[in-house]
Amino acid sequence: MRSAALGWMWLMAVLSAPAAEKYVCADSRAFPGNRKETQMFSALYAARDGRVYAGLCTHAGSAQFYQYDPRADRLRHIADMAEFLGQAGRGVRTAGKIHTRFVEDRQGRIYFGTMCEDSGPPNIDPYSWEGPHWLRYDPKADRLENLGLINRLWGIYGLALEPKRNHLFATAWDGHLYRYDISSGITRDLGRIDNWDDLRHIAADDEGNVYGCYPKARLWRYDPKTDLVHDLSVQIPYDPLVYPRRLSNPMLDRKAIWRVVEWDPVDRVIYGLDGGSSILFKYDPRDGPEGKVTSLAKLCAERFYESDRKDIPYSTLAFAIGKDRKIYYAPAGLDFDYEARLEAARLAQARSGAKLLPYSELIVYDLRVGRRENLGVLKTSDGRHVFGCGGAAAGIDGTIYLGAAVEEQDPQQAAGKVAGAHPFVMRLLIYKPGTKCGGSSK
Repeated sequence: MRSAALGWMWLMAVLSAPAAEKYVCADSRAFPGNRKETQMFSALYAARDGRVYAGLCTHAGSAQFYQYDPRADRLRHIADMAEFLGQAGRGVRTAGKIHTRFVEDRQGRIYFGTMCEDSGPPNIDPYSWEGPHWLRYDPKADRLENLGLINRLWGIYGLALEPKRNHLFATAWDGHLYRYDISSGITRDLGRIDNWDDLRHIAADDEGNVYGCYPKARLWRYDPKTDLVHDLSVQIPYDPLVYPRRLSNPMLDRKAIWRVVEWDPVDRVIYGLDGGSSILFKYDPRDGPEGKVTSLAKLCAERFYESDRKDIPYSTLAFAIGKDRKIYYAPAGLDFDYEARLEAARLAQARSGAKLLPYSELIVYDLRVGRRENLGVLKTSDGRHVFGCGGAAAGIDGTIYLGAAVEEQDPQQAAGKVAGAHPFVMRLLIYKPGTKCGGSSK
């Protein structure tokens, strides 16, 4: 009994506050329309013309597509996915998520895909979902286009564009790799590359090869010369002792994959994180016949980093390579899914009556000198807590953008409650590297 009591005291101590005492502040902008979106999953991108694109998700309605113009400091709504695709008001399952990063072609057009997953009330027939679509936005014409269905399943996760051959690639819920020929408008199923639905990101190099990961921790490569996918023997680094994602539904394999990756045209390598310990790695596809993986640092939240604990929250999707040659990553202090009701946190809160405050930190890794630095716990410039981040992007001027669940005390504006206790709303965070806390938030 005494050991159990000490265990709960320890749990409360480590969950009640972050280890870091310093803060890093970012300006924030409200998404217009108060549409009550509750998540972002990867869908944040800074285009070459400086404008930023964001996709917000729901678990019961429609995804929303936004554009932010930093020159005009204007965040505007472009489209409601269910309405645009003709799904709204029909009593069918709808496109409740944009789960892909956006990609950009040589003409500056923006591509992404849709997902349903479990969007819509459970009494609506899941078979009413028609399937995910390829979508393209032309900023010059301010026009969103539906390029057609991908398949009849829940949706797509990873997205990459290969500009030499004008091809889009996507990984889907069924574990298959799909290719869309932008010139001909033809979609082709390239076959199964994974036995799970866990491949959130893929990357294309500058020679047209496409790379992904499959359990446990191994890589595959699509070769455009042979039009075949090859399983590689190289592995990404991961800690096999890190606990499963959720004890109520153990999914250890999901922690032994790459969670988020980005092709770096400067070093001509892929940088990414594993799903469990947030281990930063570099994959050089030209070092040897299958490439070489190098472990660089662990970018998890500070209290896990300092103690080498194994109950590290699942890695977030808030990862970007800055123009200053630093990698920016916003790990979660409690859980990557900021709306989740964590079993341990909920039990500890019930026993003690304390309110546990989720948080995010901003970690950087300087690629020039190979050094990790914790910039501090994220807050907005007007003092709001940042509960979690679901996407990141680096602007052409060096600005770092984050899609975040932010504290919201106005019940009319709040979209939900983190862990059932902390009201929040989705906001766009704008961080200028090197700035101190202060400034304004609109």
